[in-house]
This record gives sequence, structure tokens and C-alpha cells, in this order.
Amino acid sequence: MSQPNHVSIARAPDGAPFAESQTERPASGLHVVYRGVGTVIIAGARFRRVYVFSSREPEQSVETQDVDALVKTGLFLIRR
Repeated sequence: MSQPNHVSIARAPDGAPFAESQTERPASGLHVVYRGVGTVIIAGARFRRVYVFSSREPEQSVETQDVDALVKTGLFLIRR
């Protein structure tokens, strides 16, 4: 039996709107791991880069200046 898809949208603290190009370039920074279930779409606080995490692909590189805001949501851990 299939499970319903769960999508969460989390937003880091307010800042300037993000440009489409900020979602396309690879991030250079620390690796973070999403701890939630389903998919989350979140914009970083510093660069407004949009990150998409899912329980199937929970880990990715995040801009160093965006890491603190993502971790503060409680949905992410820093991979060491």
C-alpha cells in the first residue's frame, strides 16, 4: 500500500527575495542532513538559495552562512 506524500515548506528568517539563479548553482559549504519525513523546500537566510530535501535524499551541501538558520528549524543536523 502506498503512503501519501508529505510536503513541508519551511522558511528561514525574512530577507531579500531570491533569484532563480540562486537555486541552480551548486552550494559550497557544509553538508546538512534532513531529519524529517517527506519533502521540505526551504530558503537560506543569507543567500536566499532554495534547498529541496526529502527523506529519500536527505543530505546535501549548503552555503556556510545558511547552515545556522536551517539547523535552528529543528529539521536538520550538520554532517561532520
